[in-house]
Amino acid sequence: MSDERHILVTNDDGIEAPGLWKLAEVMAEFGRVLVVAPATEASGSGTMVTYRSELQVQQVPERLPNVTAYMVDGTPADCVLIGLRRLRQGWISVLAAGINPGANLGADFFLSGTCGAALMGAFRQITSFALSQDLVPAEDRNAEPHWETSQAVARVLGQGIADERIPSGSFLNVNVPARVVADVEGVAVTRVAPGGYVHLSESGDGVHEKLARELVADTRHAHPGTDIRAVLDGYVSISALDTALTHEAHTREMAGQAAAFSSQLQAFA
Repeated sequence: MSDERHILVTNDDGIEAPGLWKLAEVMAEFGRVLVVAPATEASGSGTMVTYRSELQVQQVPERLPNVTAYMVDGTPADCVLIGLRRLRQGWISVLAAGINPGANLGADFFLSGTCGAALMGAFRQITSFALSQDLVPAEDRNAEPHWETSQAVARVLGQGIADERIPSGSFLNVNVPARVVADVEGVAVTRVAPGGYVHLSESGDGVHEKLARELVADTRHAHPGTDIRAVLDGYVSISALDTALTHEAHTREMAGQAAAFSSQLQAFA
């Protein structure tokens, strides 16, 4: 284990989630691991942070050798901020979020607390990745996720970071197909699909106050080269992302309208 590399591990499923500890176990092979995770499930929280109430931070008993862990009664983004600012015992150079039971593909990225946690690290130029495991089809929901496949992928990522084959400061969204390692087709570097992989199916009982919501798979955006297509075809999808939100072409196009917009605004004075 390297004492120089400090790694923060978090998730959105809570401190008791098995995927969290399976990821921490692997990352401990590549550095000193600090686990900071929500006290309870916080799926779908994106980058939401808590600022109108106090947060409770509690250390949890050791579960893995040389891995210090805390739980926070907040969101994954809260956990990252607290881990980076208050609990770290050295400069954290890697942030690993997951292993999430369920894929985070396409536009679903923006809703995911797992991906939101990784985004908080990326905003700070920390090498960050979100790792999600696609689940078996609905009729086999009682089956365990293929944790061993995601752990193998985590080892590949950890070694890639250690060997500098993954650029420092990278921001990766990684999705693993619902297959055993031997059946995985390979690794594909993908672009993010223009739509989501799942959508909310809503049903009610005729009364507006009650509305049931269920996530249903949606493959309409599984275009060639996308993360959705790769996972459906049995590949591990790695999407390299960027935190820059500026649309350069639209910015250039609208810049010429700034004077006209200013004149229109003055008309309301």
